[in-house]
Amino acid sequence: MRRSLFTPAIVVIVATSFSPCLHAESADQVGVMRSSASGKEIRLDTTLNARQIVSAIPAEFLRERFEANDTKGRTIAYMAFTEGDIGGLIFVENKLTAQVSKQDAMAFYSCRGYATAVQHHWAKDADIWTETLLDASVPISDVDLHFTGKSGLRSIVEVVNDPTLSQVSSLVDMGTNPLNIFRKLSSAWDSSVDRDHFQKTLLRLKNVLTGASEAEVAEIIKPEDVSFVSGGLVMAYPRFSLEYFVSNGVVKVVQQPSFYHLSRTQAALFYAPNVRWELCTPSEWQKAMPEVIMPDSPTKK
Repeated sequence: MRRSLFTPAIVVIVATSFSPCLHAESADQVGVMRSSASGKEIRLDTTLNARQIVSAIPAEFLRERFEANDTKGRTIAYMAFTEGDIGGLIFVENKLTAQVSKQDAMAFYSCRGYATAVQHHWAKDADIWTETLLDASVPISDVDLHFTGKSGLRSIVEVVNDPTLSQVSSLVDMGTNPLNIFRKLSSAWDSSVDRDHFQKTLLRLKNVLTGASEAEVAEIIKPEDVSFVSGGLVMAYPRFSLEYFVSNGVVKVVQQPSFYHLSRTQAALFYAPNVRWELCTPSEWQKAMPEVIMPDSPTKK
């Protein structure tokens, strides 16, 4: 049985950067992505496993993704996109359920970032946030997504830069000194080892789902930053882009990227002009952002 998010809570945050090659399974492997001259096309329907899909879609196309419980105790998975006609998709109990307009996806992102920065971590009220997100969504049974990679919005990959994934110097830059070449190649090998360790740690962290214990997360890697917040504790890992909200020793929310980390270091990512920030609450966030004409976005009927 899942416990309510309103019980005393702990937030475990992992701040990471995801590269497409780091996924346990790619969208190609699960049979939903195809390439075209203009970009990537992805077909989703209710027969696909939500956790598999949410994890498989390349992070460069995603602005955020999370898993939480709503007020009915159901597992809700959500992912918002950096481009395309659809703002985000919702999966209920592992099944594709609804889509969110670009307008609402933007408001939902900005308001939760604001709430985390000036009030308390949004995951403390995650069940209400997810319930109102569902109310704002449009039910669907299948969807076609198209990505060109030319969005102006910051993706999960761009938000946090992973220092272990930087490229080493080319042989041309090493010079002709044998010792210098040896040092460069040795450094490259060390970087490769670091990268392999990073990927393995990342995959273990990605396997942490709601319902897991706090101890399971802490066992994977020690926190790089710890902060006490209203209703819980934040354990942050700036090299990664995940956060876990834990209540009574149980993970209640898994979020990527880390809103806690971004609210302290890159709060401008949550900014949008003319937002009525006082309405950025779990129940009124949809009214906070002025309406923008987006003809390709879904409208609720």
